[in-house]
Amino acid sequence: MRILAFIPARKGSKGIKNKNFVIFNKKPLIFSTIKFCKKLKNITTFVSTDSKKILSYAKSKGIKYDYIRPKKLSTDKSKVINSIFHALKWFQKRKIFFDAIIMLQPTAPIRKLNEVRKMIKIFKRKNLKSIISVTRMKEHPCECIETKGNKWNFIVKKDKKKSNRRQDYPKNFFFIDGSVYLAKVSFLKKYRTFINNNYTKIFKSSQYPGVDIDEKIDLRIANLFK
Repeated sequence: MRILAFIPARKGSKGIKNKNFVIFNKKPLIFSTIKFCKKLKNITTFVSTDSKKILSYAKSKGIKYDYIRPKKLSTDKSKVINSIFHALKWFQKRKIFFDAIIMLQPTAPIRKLNEVRKMIKIFKRKNLKSIISVTRMKEHPCECIETKGNKWNFIVKKDKKKSNRRQDYPKNFFFIDGSVYLAKVSFLKKYRTFINNNYTKIFKSSQYPGVDIDEKIDLRIANLFK
């Protein structure tokens, strides 16, 4: 099975300016994901970017593909799946074909190599259509609320018959941490997403808490767990 490691790295970002180049673990943020991909065996690493600066940096770190993502696929509202399809067509023109895509976002740089290797192994052995990483929730849904105007309600209703102490909450609540998405190309073409309730399997990461760098505070937290 031929797998493409797809690293989305457009230059535009709102929460943190030039996010891919902010310093994480003494290196530009994108470095962690490129370095991580190189440790995965039999995986083709590819950076999808609209920035010549990011492309130049990626090539200096061993990424050999001279690819620039079109501007129309690089806006705040652009869907990453369309960028994946564009990249696949770019490869197809060069007679290079892939069976699956593993998407590793630079904004989720804290991953455990042995777990991602295991995830890929499960994907291949069980012939899965799609698998994603999830992390145990930091806040329990019984403590999370949804607001509507001046009204609010718990996302998950508390059970008045049971103890509501934090340590008594069930441990089966997870969230999609954005760290690893893996799916067959045929699945992506059919559903245009990595996630489908009927087919997508989950891989429970031992990383806690999960980190997705969107704001400056996220970067500070990530540096505590690197």
